This record gives sequence, structure tokens and C-alpha cells, in this order.
Amino acid sequence: MVANIYLKEVQQNLPRLLALMDTDRTSRSYGVGDRYYWAWGLIDFGNATFQGVAHGMARLWRSGLWPYPAPKEQFFERIDALFSGAEVLTRSDGSLEEAFPNEGSYCVTALVAFDLLCALDQLDAEIDENRRRRWRKIIQPMIGYLIKADETHALISNHLATAVAALVRWHRLTADSASERKASQLLDEILKHQSDEGWFREYEGADPGYQSLCTYYLADVHQQRPDWSLLTPLKKSFEFLWHFAHPDGSFGGLYGSRNTRFYYPAGVLALAQESLHAASLANFMASSISQQRVVTLSTMDEPNLIPMFNAYCWAAQLENERVGDAEVTLLPSQTTESFRSHFPDAGIWIDAGPEHYTVINTHKGGVVAHFPKSTSAMIDAGVVIRNPKGQQGSTQAFNLQNIVKLEGDTLIIEAKFVPMPKRLTNPLQFIVLRLFCMTFFRFRILREWTKQALVYLLISPSKQWPVKNKRRINFGHRLVISDESPLPAGYVRLENPGDFVSIHMASQGYWQVQDEGDAT
Repeated sequence: MVANIYLKEVQQNLPRLLALMDTDRTSRSYGVGDRYYWAWGLIDFGNATFQGVAHGMARLWRSGLWPYPAPKEQFFERIDALFSGAEVLTRSDGSLEEAFPNEGSYCVTALVAFDLLCALDQLDAEIDENRRRRWRKIIQPMIGYLIKADETHALISNHLATAVAALVRWHRLTADSASERKASQLLDEILKHQSDEGWFREYEGADPGYQSLCTYYLADVHQQRPDWSLLTPLKKSFEFLWHFAHPDGSFGGLYGSRNTRFYYPAGVLALAQESLHAASLANFMASSISQQRVVTLSTMDEPNLIPMFNAYCWAAQLENERVGDAEVTLLPSQTTESFRSHFPDAGIWIDAGPEHYTVINTHKGGVVAHFPKSTSAMIDAGVVIRNPKGQQGSTQAFNLQNIVKLEGDTLIIEAKFVPMPKRLTNPLQFIVLRLFCMTFFRFRILREWTKQALVYLLISPSKQWPVKNKRRINFGHRLVISDESPLPAGYVRLENPGDFVSIHMASQGYWQVQDEGDAT
């Protein structure tokens, strides 16, 4: 019998997850999962994301995959404690937070509501009516917040999909019409911004890593509401997504709008019987996970640990219940045929041959991920310069106005340099932020305006320097990149900047085995 590679990852990480929760019944933070808050006392709020681990644990229990001989009541008391912790962390308006007090995080509120609803659904047949009512009562304020609030600082499809999934499950549980209307409204927004190329928008463009997470939530919505005809847009998503599993087993990367290279397996696996592209991608990535050639659950830091854990638990359940194999075919990166694909909306070019696979994003100044099939990958993140003030700028910023030409086998990209807004927060800034949290952020309008400003400063800067770079990329197995950047006096080019990122993006840079050298 083939090992369940998702369950293996889950079992390796379950001990550290169980250690996160406050199990002291005399504590005011009983059931809270954020150790920085309740154990170390290093922050003045609790990140509510950790409460969502109840979902994955419940799936393991329901499917007979819980690895410890815990008595039933002990297990249910642990889940009950996680619900209690969520109740402790819920603000008066029903919102939860991840990054700072009074954040009013739409995404985290949706995430926890969804996960707690999934836990309730998985365990419903085994709990008594009193516990069932209590759990519903804890979730209800979160749903109320999702119905009346909106995420306004950016268009982030995976966040909206999380909310749709939570609202759909609440409607299924309670028949609440307001939750169904809001779910339909948010889903319309996601699909309105889905490109004809298949990708779901993450900030400015396509990001394969986060698209796999978005698919995880939309797959659940599809299962709950098959009458909403989500299969067609999901199939389009897979037709796009499978291009970004690389010959070395990695997935996504710096050419994505959010620079991520993680892969959430559950949504892809859940639709493997309905989509050849999904089945083929799931089959290929299962091997990558087993060899750590892609970012896995084991490399997640705590802020992203819970949703990945839950996705792996669902994948483990699906794998455990699988009957027969879905039909699969070779991925684009596995073929030996030569082809060239262009996704104009995403700004992505793919050039493939018998001995190479190359992905380029022209909207990001010509970021290159080149995979010769006999040697290790070559990643070129772009050009970095420093101005007379010592500030750094790069060509990697997302810009739809870049000038792009294809001349035979040479792709030419002209891109302006944009400041790199990466920064570390100093004590004074933290003091100002906390003052805002305790005052202005109690008002949603001011809070959302501040979030929009932070996105502008840290993720989507628009200021351009009076310098541009012309990048020439000669396609082929022996890919050649040349850059021309005439620099004004006082500007200096940084040599060999490595696999840098130009913006603040917490979810980039997780480890995979290729980082240790030649992993072919």
C-alpha cells in the first residue's frame, strides 16, 4: 500500500500544533492557541488563526486518522477549548485579528469561522445538543461581521473565497438568507476578476501559490453548492495552474504577484475526479511533497501553519478514502515537446523544449525561472540599483505599462525602476501603531483607510525613478539574459542581488530542498 504522504506531514507536525494551545482551565486565555500572547506575553492581542486548527483535528478524528489513543471526551474537550479560545478573542463587532489589536481582519474572521464550521460539521453526529448550540453561538458573531463588513484595501481572491466558504457553510447550517446573499455577492466579485486565462486575482495579478489556496476554499464551496456551477471556472483555474509545477518539483515563485512557492494540495485533490488537469497536478505534486521539492507543511511558520495544516488534513482524508486512481496525463513541464505559451493578462511567457522549461513574467520586469532538465534551476529576480540617498530600487515591481517585444527567440522588456519598500519596523513606529490601534482603529473607515495606505507603501508602490532597464532574454536550453541600465550620476547597480523580493510579502521565501544546492 502506498504511504499517505499528506498524513505523514500531518503526523510530523501535530505535536507542535497541540503544544500551541493554553490547556490551563484556570487561565483567562484557556483554549487560545497563540503562545506569543498567552504563554510568552510578548504581544498584547491574540492571533485568532490558531483557533482554526479545530478543523484539521476534527477531520482526523472523523476519518479515523487521529494518531493518539485519546479518550473521546478528552478529544472533544480539546476542540471545545479551541471554540472557547475563539470566543475570548472575538471583538464586540464579531471580528478577529492577526496582525494588530482592533485589526478587524476580514480574512482571519472568515478563516476561523470557516474552520470552526467545518469542525462542527465533522463532529456533529458525536456531540450533544448543548455543545452544538454553544459552538453555533460562538461562530454567529463572526458570520455577522462577514455579512456587514467588506475587505477594501485590495482585491485578494483567496481572502474572499475564504469568506464565501464560511458563509455558504453557515447558510447550509442555519438557512440564513443574508449569509447566502453575501456569499453570492463575494463569489461574483471573485469570478468577475477571474482572468479569461484562468487565474484568480491576488493584488495586481496571478500568483500560483495563493491560487492553490483560493482553490482549496472554492472546492469546498463547489461541494456545498454544486448548483452554483463553479466547476467551469475551477477547471479554467486548473488549466492555468498546472503550468507552474516545474520539472524539479517546485511550484510557483518570484514570477507570481505575491512571490509565493507553496502549494495547498486539498482543493486540487478534491476535484481530481472532475478535472484531468487537477488530477495530473495532484499526482505530480504528491511526489514533490514526499521529496520536499516544494514548500510543505513542515516548512510553514506559525502565522501560515493552520490553514496549511487543515489543507493537509483534508488531503490526507481524501487520500485515505480514495477508491481507484483518476486519469492523469503529463504536465506541460513534463513533456518533451517544444512549445511557447503566452498569458498576456498575467504577463507570463512559458518557453519549453526537450531539455528546458522557462517561466517569465514581463509585468515584473522580466523575472525569470529557468529549469534546464539536467542541471539545477536558474532564478533571475531582476536588476537592483541604489540611488544617491542609499535607497534601493528594482525592476521587479508589478507594472502593466512595461514595454514588451518578441523578436524571434528573444524577448525584450523595458521596465522602470521602482523603490523597494521593504523595511523593518522601529520602536517609534510600533508605539504610533499601538496608539492608532487603541483609538482610530476602533472606527472601521479609518482602519480600512490605513490598510489601503499600508498596501500602497509596502506592496503596490507606484513611484518610479528616472531610470529604466532593457532586458533581453534569449530563449532556449542555454538561456541568456542581458540587461542595459544607463545610470545617472550617483546611481550604482548591485551585482548578484540573488533571489530577492522587492516588496513586503510575509508568505514568500519558505524553504524547499532545492535551496540546498543541486537537487536534480
